[in-house]
Amino acid sequence: MKTDDPHHLAFARMRDFPFRCDPWVFSEEQYATVKRWGHWMQALASGRLVPLTEAQQAFVRAVQSHAPPAEHFAQAWWRYERRMLIEAKNGTAMHTTYQVDADTFYSREMVKQQRRITTATNFGEHRRS
Repeated sequence: MKTDDPHHLAFARMRDFPFRCDPWVFSEEQYATVKRWGHWMQALASGRLVPLTEAQQAFVRAVQSHAPPAEHFAQAWWRYERRMLIEAKNGTAMHTTYQVDADTFYSREMVKQQRRITTATNFGEHRRS
C-alpha cells in the first residue's frame, strides 16, 4: 500500500487484527494477511476509508460482490466476512461434535441374534433350491 493519506496510514500501521472466527478454513497466507491488514481492510470495505487508488476501488468492489474474488487481499477479506456471517447465523452448531456414548439402538447380542436368523434363513433357502 503506497499512500501518504494519514487516515490510510493510521489503519495500515495497526497490527494484530482480532480474528473473530474459526481460522481452519483459511490458508496460512490468508490468515496472516487478515491478521496483519485486517484493520485497514475493514475500514476500506466498510466505507470508513475512501479508496484512493484504482486497486483500492477494485478491492472494495471485489469484497462487495457475491462471487469469490481472485486478488489475494480481496479474497482473504471476502472469505473472512463470509465466515463471520456463517458463524453468526449458525452459532455454536459450527463447533459442535457428536459422539455416541452408548450403543442403544442395537446391542451386540441383538446383532448376533440377527446374524443367526439371517444365516439360518439363507442356509434353509439354499438347501431348498
